[in-house]
Amino acid sequence: MSIEVISHPACAVISVSGDLDKVSAPQLEKVISEVLGAGHVHLIVDVSALGFCDSTGVWLLLAGLRRSFEAGGWLRLAGVRGFLQRLLELTRLSEAFPTDPTVAEAMRHVPARRSGQATPPAPA
Repeated sequence: MSIEVISHPACAVISVSGDLDKVSAPQLEKVISEVLGAGHVHLIVDVSALGFCDSTGVWLLLAGLRRSFEAGGWLRLAGVRGFLQRLLELTRLSEAFPTDPTVAEAMRHVPARRSGQATPPAPA
């Protein structure tokens, strides 16, 4: 599995390719923890190049969803298809994950400013 992270001012895009399973899941778990630790609470996980995902991978994504929500943000999946799509539908977790066909579509949900930044006062 390979992972690439692209940080934007108000979100981070985590692109995953290969197989997400019991062996590779700790690598993604570490990346998600680092991204959240860096203050990014809005996460887009691009799974369009994911070839396989087992239950460990799904539970890891679910934990990332929970952790980002608890931090005041969200986690969206982009490019869900094939095996992962079937797995999410069978487990009814497709209802838990916000999904978008592409990263570009997911970026439309990103807030205008980074979480935690104060909103400037309105002009008088």
